[in-house]
Amino acid sequence: MDLDDALRRYRQGLFTDRDITECTGLSVRSWRELIKIGAVRTTTVGRGPGRVRLCDTATFKRTAIIAAIKGAGFSLPVAGRIAYFLPFEELLFGVWDPFTVLFLHDADDDPATDLPPRLEVPRADWFDPRKPAEVDPANDWFIEIYDGRFIGGNYKVPGQRDELFLYADLRNEGSNFVSWLPFHEKRPVFDIGGKSFVDAVATKWDRRAVWADRLDPAFLSYRYENHQAEDDPLRLAAEAAARSPLFRSTINVTLAVRKALRRYLGIEPVAAGCDRHGEDQ
Repeated sequence: MDLDDALRRYRQGLFTDRDITECTGLSVRSWRELIKIGAVRTTTVGRGPGRVRLCDTATFKRTAIIAAIKGAGFSLPVAGRIAYFLPFEELLFGVWDPFTVLFLHDADDDPATDLPPRLEVPRADWFDPRKPAEVDPANDWFIEIYDGRFIGGNYKVPGQRDELFLYADLRNEGSNFVSWLPFHEKRPVFDIGGKSFVDAVATKWDRRAVWADRLDPAFLSYRYENHQAEDDPLRLAAEAAARSPLFRSTINVTLAVRKALRRYLGIEPVAAGCDRHGEDQ
């Protein structure tokens, strides 16, 4: 399959179990476990001979992040919650996308390719077959987990200085996720299709048109606490841990998505080191 064929297939927004395991590096067992515990939703069940289970683009990208967090030593349920409650996830998924990077927006498809016209100069080199997938210091987004508990985001915004923001913590030996951001409140929504913020608000799990976000509340076990005050004891403890952690887990969430997309498009080989029938190696 050449790149144009892969892009046309990607544009359909449907991904099989095999796409997930080969592109994200999760084992079949781990992927099935995510479905079983309610950390992801598939668009079709796929039971019975010849049936294929499918998921959407948001689930594909989110699973790449789950795999990266799991690779940092966290359990699948915790990795699933951290990935679901990733701040500005819609923006990340809209920007880190081959159609955003490679094509003109709002242009009619070229009848010869059934794809929009290509940009003469892509917006980034993330999908350049001549280059490996590398860290992009000016644009990549990271999450960092300090001492196995406090979670911070380090998002690169061109033209602005780097700034870490602490937004959650893990409790009960890392099994419970507590958000410091009010995901239950209405907030601006990023329109992935239009690649822009739209004048609409919705809580994350009430966006009825977004199947991937409608996870089982029992799995999410959502809990919010306000720790924004400068003298808040837990915030002070988190800031101290971030300044001088005993240990730190750093996950490049954008590189995880980018590598999964490059594998799907055939730009680089499928994920290695994963037992397709058992556990991740």
